[in-house]
Amino acid sequence: MFSFKKQYLITLAGGFVLGKAGQAIFGSKKAKEIYTKAATGAYIAKDAIMEEFEKIQAAALDIAAEARIEADNYQAEKDAEYAEAAESAEEEEFSDM
Repeated sequence: MFSFKKQYLITLAGGFVLGKAGQAIFGSKKAKEIYTKAATGAYIAKDAIMEEFEKIQAAALDIAAEARIEADNYQAEKDAEYAEAAESAEEEEFSDM
């Protein structure tokens, strides 16, 4: 049981030392400046990525819209061809009578 208490005390003391060291490292003015610059860089990078994403998204939407127009035009041409073929067949049928 003594070893358990000793291990517990060592762990507690180690945690205290690491906590104090972390507080000293992360709480210093220089560290805050570094973290602020790193966060600023991250925000700038995020903004640049989002700007490029918006450009790519706009281009993709333009492509999709043009493709839809072309598909509609193709379908209209095919419908006209089928209607013309049906009309021709109908005229031939009436002329044979």
